[in-house]
Amino acid sequence: MMESRNQKMLGIIGGMGPLASAEFLKTIYEYNLLGQREQQSPKVIVYSDPTFPDRTEALLRGNDQILLANLIEALYQLCKLDVSNIVICCITSHYLLPKLPYQLRERVISLVDIILKKILDQQKKHLLICSTGTQKLEIFQNHILWQYTNNYIVLPDESDQKLIHQMIYYLKVKGELQKCLPILEALQAKYNVQNFIAGCTEIHLLNKHLNLVGGNGKEDIFLDPLTIIAQELWNISLLQEYTDFPNTIAAFRFISQIFSQDFNTPQKIGKYN
Repeated sequence: MMESRNQKMLGIIGGMGPLASAEFLKTIYEYNLLGQREQQSPKVIVYSDPTFPDRTEALLRGNDQILLANLIEALYQLCKLDVSNIVICCITSHYLLPKLPYQLRERVISLVDIILKKILDQQKKHLLICSTGTQKLEIFQNHILWQYTNNYIVLPDESDQKLIHQMIYYLKVKGELQKCLPILEALQAKYNVQNFIAGCTEIHLLNKHLNLVGGNGKEDIFLDPLTIIAQELWNISLLQEYTDFPNTIAAFRFISQIFSQDFNTPQKIGKYN
């Protein structure tokens, strides 16, 4: 198993923001290095470019061409280094996946795919924590699996979405994780949820912090796609199931599985409960 793992290499496009993608690399080795020889750990290349335009600002203004060009260039650079799959550490940038050339798109592990498939597996109510760009562009709502998962996903109201967006940018600039905890507690109480979707990669920092400090049931409250990738990277063929999911025959096979299994019928979730 270890030998086949070293035959493949993961690429990461980071810098959006830099701390989150750097922490993701650390998470990969925390799950795949401890307790074994370092020569058996995964091969990973990080392309960190903090000069990417602000994704929310660019996409909401319709100025996606520069962002798309930067993303394509980064993907090509990683492909030249023979990576087998690529993680884009920015969920807002996933809006551009359908616009990528197919030979690039097929290598991208979609964080949105991971989140929605895990929601189907868990069938637990989660509050979506994401940037305003992701929310207004309806990146999750436009996914093929949304119609099967939306009853388990609670969307914050407009004022709370603004607060969440400010919290995300506070994490980018300040990195003061402890100050975000009262916001999470208030959201849990208001929306009657215990769990959150890490719909922005900056939340990976917060998830790691909560798992470190633990206590009071605060650990493991995030469905965090970056942590899931780190946990499952030993079997990269499994992660390939998340590449370009909405645009391949895998989508139709997965939908068929939904109807062939005895899933619980979800109860309609209201605005706050």
